[in-house]
Amino acid sequence: MKKRSLSKDAQLIFSFITNCKQLTQKDDEAMLKYLEKHRTLITIILIAILLAAFVFLPVHVQLSSTVILLIGIGMAIILIFEKHRRTYYQSESTREKMLRNFSLDVIGLLLALAAAILAGGRAGGWAGAQAGLWAGLLEGFVIGFLAAWIVRALWGRVVRALA
Repeated sequence: MKKRSLSKDAQLIFSFITNCKQLTQKDDEAMLKYLEKHRTLITIILIAILLAAFVFLPVHVQLSSTVILLIGIGMAIILIFEKHRRTYYQSESTREKMLRNFSLDVIGLLLALAAAILAGGRAGGWAGAQAGLWAGLLEGFVIGFLAAWIVRALWGRVVRALA
């Protein structure tokens, strides 16, 4: 039988996959430390991209906001998991306690996000209809932030009561 050779593209893809599998834990920790160190800057950049898309490409705002929202949620979940994984590997908690705390933190994040979306969306829509587009955006951001902050604080009390 004739031996089949892979195309150059397939060889590159195969080597990329095998190299990705060989990442060490140091590389993973370096990436997470980078995310933790620069998460505020990353968030500001993502919001700036969203506002720029709103001004310059209004047709693509829904798609870009969905992508930015998913990136932000994914980054938050990764950082939450890493926080609880560290305490687990330092033998400060059991696996069940780690999973419970991770689940409670993710539920709190999603509740705060839902409160921000609902309250900020309604307040921004009302203010936008009354006073214009930029007033609606500003009020939506402020009310959304306050709603998320209040829900997160209340959820923190619930979690402490469960502990």
